Amino acid sequence: MSSVKAGLTAEPTAAVRGGPGEAGRSHIAAAARLNGELIMCKAIMIVSVMLGTLLLGSTQTAANPMPPPGDITPYADVEGTSQVIETPEGVVHIYIIWKSPWSGSASALACQFSAPKPSCFNAEYLGEIPYFTDTAGNTQTGMAVAFGACLNAPAVLVSLSYMAVGSTVCCEYPVLPHPDATSGEIEFADCNQDKVLGTGGALFLKCTSPVEPSTWGKVKSLYAQ
Repeated sequence: MSSVKAGLTAEPTAAVRGGPGEAGRSHIAAAARLNGELIMCKAIMIVSVMLGTLLLGSTQTAANPMPPPGDITPYADVEGTSQVIETPEGVVHIYIIWKSPWSGSASALACQFSAPKPSCFNAEYLGEIPYFTDTAGNTQTGMAVAFGACLNAPAVLVSLSYMAVGSTVCCEYPVLPHPDATSGEIEFADCNQDKVLGTGGALFLKCTSPVEPSTWGKVKSLYAQ
């Protein structure tokens, strides 16, 4: 390296004044090639990590899909903040909540739906507790809930309990129409006693991955030196 530096900065001797000699030109060419190779190598590594990050992000998205929301949706908590149960073990509680209003409306007199245990959920149904007195049927075969007055969302409709009896892997637990619904959809009675159709959301059971996706900031920091 010292000889390359000397060839770049030293005053030319009388024999080679006016331009570098053969040895100087050789050193300069070698340094240029080395510098170019280092830049190319660094660029290839950055591109490779970027491609790996994009692939990892795609894998993470596929491993952790977002559960679909709906007018009536099953949640992992009574506050209705999570649609994912990462470890469905022991006694598992699920809360069916009327939360997302249809077409901008947020009030109703009644609703009917069902939420039977999906076959992919390896658990035994223990029972449920309705939150409204005027409730007919159950979630497994069809439930109709009368609110007793014109009610504004959100409202917890029923809580379910299951006992996990084995492994469950990426199971979707949806809210479905009542089997007796003439429309074939989830149905509400609005405050004018008119029928309004709604949608059902879903809860995901063990559909997450422990892999932490990388970020572009992390990628850049690897090559900051």
